[in-house]
Amino acid sequence: MKDKTVTGQIKDLDTGETREIAPFYLFRSGFELNTFIKILNVESYLHPDNSRQIAVDCLALDGCGFVFKLTIDFTPECLEDELIILSDITVGKIMAAHGVYSVLPDEKGGISLHNPTYSPLPTEYSLEEIEEVFRVNNRSDKNRLI
Repeated sequence: MKDKTVTGQIKDLDTGETREIAPFYLFRSGFELNTFIKILNVESYLHPDNSRQIAVDCLALDGCGFVFKLTIDFTPECLEDELIILSDITVGKIMAAHGVYSVLPDEKGGISLHNPTYSPLPTEYSLEEIEEVFRVNNRSDKNRLI
């Protein structure tokens, strides 16, 4: 069991400061989230170790149409993969997303998907109707899960 407990230190690459991380039992369960997303912001990063990251802020819909905040992180392996994702994932676009999710503290992103699959809306859904659901159900923050 101890082989699934994550321990160690984390280093801030900007300041050089290190600190111990609290022990964490890694329990991959395969719980998945299927949702429609509306993309609000996209940022890409090239880290000092040459790893790539694309951070996406979205609004998403639950099964009843309630709107919640969702973050998505992609870790493309090369520039070509990054450019493909950036051409597909653009601000204002509405699409379907599917992946394993994590629930993080709100200040760290809330509900998050890592490297999800994404696609255009399935043909049985109207883009106009989904846009209207986002518009009407997102009039205030009071109905957001996070």
